[in-house]
Amino acid sequence: MLSSAPKPLDMPLTIRSLAFFAAFALPATLLAQGQESLIFELPIDARGAGLAGSVMADLDNDAHGAGMNPCLIDTAKQGELTIDYVDYFAGMGLTAVNYQLRPRSGWNLQLGSRFMNLGTFSGYDTSGNPTQDFQGGDQVIYCGTSRSLDSVWTIGAQAFVGSRHLNREVAGWVGLEGFLHARWAEQQLALGLVITGSGHQWGLKGSQPTGSLPHNVQVALTKGFNNAPFRLFVKGQHLEVWDLAPPGTYDDGMDPITQEVVANTTFKFGDQLMRHVTIGTALTAGEAMEIWIGFDYRRRIELMATDRLSGNGLSMGTQFELGKFDVRISRSRYHFAGASTHIGIRFNPRQFTRS
Repeated sequence: MLSSAPKPLDMPLTIRSLAFFAAFALPATLLAQGQESLIFELPIDARGAGLAGSVMADLDNDAHGAGMNPCLIDTAKQGELTIDYVDYFAGMGLTAVNYQLRPRSGWNLQLGSRFMNLGTFSGYDTSGNPTQDFQGGDQVIYCGTSRSLDSVWTIGAQAFVGSRHLNREVAGWVGLEGFLHARWAEQQLALGLVITGSGHQWGLKGSQPTGSLPHNVQVALTKGFNNAPFRLFVKGQHLEVWDLAPPGTYDDGMDPITQEVVANTTFKFGDQLMRHVTIGTALTAGEAMEIWIGFDYRRRIELMATDRLSGNGLSMGTQFELGKFDVRISRSRYHFAGASTHIGIRFNPRQFTRS
């Protein structure tokens, strides 16, 4: 039986969708960057972490991933609650909670929050004498929404308010993120255009600066296959700036004994390109189980210690069902001395209420 040809793209609709995304991206690109926060950078969901970065394009909706991209809100799982925890590094941790609301007037809705503990710091006075220790942290509360324009395109937006506190240092945040997502079911192809972290910071107390928050322009592509149990994920991030390498990365060195110049053999264009790219694959291992493997080149190259790469940049994880809970767990290798652990659960609170 002959299969029907795929429908051509609706060009006017495509142009309007791209214009929607540009309305978010262009103003943020023109503003100077301020202070960044890991609360916008870390992949919070275990699946996203296992695939080396937050999933911004997917063939299926996902209640966990919707916390970072409301275009992935799963309308078939209304009222479900997701809780994700990240054991990051040296006492730093991040917790995220996301709750999917009932759609209204064709708009999908969600509420959520993220809390990041920055750990304990040692206090000193102006003379360098130790004082009492103190803790710091970042907090964000957000409301996300998305709407399907047709069978392919979906637009989304997520507004957030938050703050940072470091003893007597306090800053407040307000921001709006933009999302554009396309999914071609017959071709098993998904595309995501995203700008996250865009907003403004006000220094409320202490020496915290006032200015725009650093944003992250991302493009993601996901491809599935009819006769293979896996999917491929590719994402380009921080596309608002080309060179992500630290200063001096491509400079020539000098031999400390002979004082001769040692040429830098790094392929500059390839290195600059790969610092934007994360790749991952998801392998289906049954109806309720999936295995993820991911690779982040930038994390690998920037966190190596004297060419000791080990498993830097690699991530892996899995998900499975445990009773009434959907459980996810993954590990992201940052350097030879440590890795972050991501744990997530999804459930419907109503299933525990008495009938």
